[in-house]
Amino acid sequence: MDYGAFLNQDILEDLGSKLKQRRLNQNLSSASLAKSSGVSVRTILGFERGEKNISLVNFIELLRALDLLNNLANLITDLPLVSPLEMIENEKKKRQRAR
Repeated sequence: MDYGAFLNQDILEDLGSKLKQRRLNQNLSSASLAKSSGVSVRTILGFERGEKNISLVNFIELLRALDLLNNLANLITDLPLVSPLEMIENEKKKRQRAR
């Protein structure tokens, strides 16, 4: 899904809904997910309804408990490394303002 045009609240609701669907597909109750993730039932249910903004640490714990943590790596792809010498060369190539 392309979240570019979504409001933050819409994204939160969509992520919570997807997490709930995954939990239900794995036949997990919110209590059992809470036990395996260390995140409270109240926090999980609030997030699933899009009412509660959870911390990134809690989100990671929920992904780990649902065996989805590897999907997180797809969010931020690795970029090729730029050496310090290449950075200097790139700076030289930038246009200078007329003085």
